[in-house]
Amino acid sequence: MRANEAEHTYPEPVSNGVRRSIEALPGRFLGSAIAARYRLDIGDECCDVVVSPDACHIEPAGWGKPDVEICTDATTWTAMDQGRLSGIEAFADRRLVIRGSIDRSLHFEPSFRRAHNGGLRYSLSRVPLGRCQISSLVAGEPDASPLLLLHGLGATKASWLTIVPELARTHRVIVVDLPGFGASSKPNARYSAAWFAERMFGFLDEVGCSRTLLAGNSMGGRIAMEMAMQRPERVQGVVCLCPATAYSRRPALQLVRLLRPELSVAASRLPRSYVMGGLKQLFAQPGRLHHSWYEAAVDDFLTVWKSPWARIAFFRSLRNIYLDEPLGDTGFWTRLARMQTPALYIYGRRDVLISHHFARRISRTLPRAEVEVWADCGHVPQIEFPTRTVEAMTGFFGRATATGVSGIRAASG
Repeated sequence: MRANEAEHTYPEPVSNGVRRSIEALPGRFLGSAIAARYRLDIGDECCDVVVSPDACHIEPAGWGKPDVEICTDATTWTAMDQGRLSGIEAFADRRLVIRGSIDRSLHFEPSFRRAHNGGLRYSLSRVPLGRCQISSLVAGEPDASPLLLLHGLGATKASWLTIVPELARTHRVIVVDLPGFGASSKPNARYSAAWFAERMFGFLDEVGCSRTLLAGNSMGGRIAMEMAMQRPERVQGVVCLCPATAYSRRPALQLVRLLRPELSVAASRLPRSYVMGGLKQLFAQPGRLHHSWYEAAVDDFLTVWKSPWARIAFFRSLRNIYLDEPLGDTGFWTRLARMQTPALYIYGRRDVLISHHFARRISRTLPRAEVEVWADCGHVPQIEFPTRTVEAMTGFFGRATATGVSGIRAASG
């Protein structure tokens, strides 16, 4: 070997670096709230990381069925391993693919010690609330303005992952699985908007949050409005993305009143194709999302759907949305007209579930609210247009917290 060759340092093959970082995981293990088998498919490397609450070891892929598959490239994995990027950020940027339970995948990263190099850091917990436990994810600086995110019917906290990293730059973001959904407890309960609101105030008490900003999608938007109507002193501002509201026309009212959600226990099997088709209908242009996102979302939904109590919670919540009284002294629209909390409403013109025509009624009912209709959007703006949604939310929250009132009414589309 010539002298100049001996002095030159050749770079280590990328696959060797990935392998070494995976082999180091047991030594960096901090413990896990769950037991799970994670299959890592990273470039040329594929193996299983098996964790329990107090142990972690590596096995060759194929020794068991994984709970979660995490697929990414070597560059993204290295950035995650070095703390420059989080798995949530990689997922939001479509640099990481998840199959199986999204909720279980969220437990992977916090289970291992890693450097602080600018990547999003978050924590997961199950907050006790009476006989229930609320599964939550918290990201952002502890002293930042709190922001509680509420998902829609049949969804989980995973529906917000696309915008959590950006929101966490300016807020202490708290994302929950509502009781009855996701990884939270599924009690035998009413599942009305008022019931959810009461539980969310109890949750905020438990995490030491006396006042917060709120954002809700679909059913979550209805719950956010209920919270603002019930306890306005605790809600600083509300963003409602395609929110559910009370229907004035309910042709099947008597039939729905007679239907019993408990019958849903028998509906344990849903064809994957049926769930996939319904999910894609939520978006104005389904092709905007990579097919891997749909696969992960369907996996997550079907995992939860196996629980009979999850199915009961779903149908009770759906029934209560339809039965929500629109008028009268205690009706939804009567009460909403008295709401003083600054509010932003965003509707999708191509939403197949919640008509964008509700925007006009919201404008009449709440003249000081900001109301927008996005012509190119479906039912889930935060997933279909994450950047635009973050800009709208952060801009509104800035105005709401600066003045205490909305004061600006805007309409588009």
